[in-house]
Amino acid sequence: MSEQTKVTGIVLSVYPVGENDRRLTILTKERGKIQVFARGSRRPKHPLFGVTQPLIYCEFMVTDTRNYTYLNSAECKDYFYFLKKDLEDIYYSSYFAEVAEYFTMEGQDERNILNLLFVTFLAMKKKLISLSLIRRIYELKILQFAGFGLQSFQCVHCGNEEHLTRISFEEGGMLCSGCAVKGQGREVESAVLYVLQYVSSIPLTFIFLYSQRKH
Repeated sequence: MSEQTKVTGIVLSVYPVGENDRRLTILTKERGKIQVFARGSRRPKHPLFGVTQPLIYCEFMVTDTRNYTYLNSAECKDYFYFLKKDLEDIYYSSYFAEVAEYFTMEGQDERNILNLLFVTFLAMKKKLISLSLIRRIYELKILQFAGFGLQSFQCVHCGNEEHLTRISFEEGGMLCSGCAVKGQGREVESAVLYVLQYVSSIPLTFIFLYSQRKH
């Protein structure tokens, strides 16, 4: 008989399977993204009904078989109720979860992106900065963790760290005045460049503090 394993993480998405089952995508500390089947969990009186909802943080007991992983039980640590009281919060939190699901892989260490979700949800709870700004910071940071971050400290062509005046998304970062040909990329103000450098280098714990001070 297969042994149970405990994993801890956030449910990113839930899909119905058959008449009574659900398939969960969970971003975990221990195993990265995993797909878990919760048999019978769509029945309202089933013990797994309440813990197989999107955007909740739980400890899950799962069993691996040759083909699938099954959910046996779960203890919820945080339902993130504050994300579900307002339509705009629901939209943004669902978007953040969808992006996290897209950029994470099964069997990989995805703790950076899991922690990014936590600090993003906390920023949403505090409501000290706009949701649109939270979204932009989240997008920049998750692209960095996924290996698609923009080079903001030096020119992507020559490595020059000065006179960074334009950004090229095609090239993957900043261009100095000497390398940027006419019309290439988009002009970037020094304040915007500072924010890009701040977001890419600051630890997650402080990622939203700059924006809070500015507000």
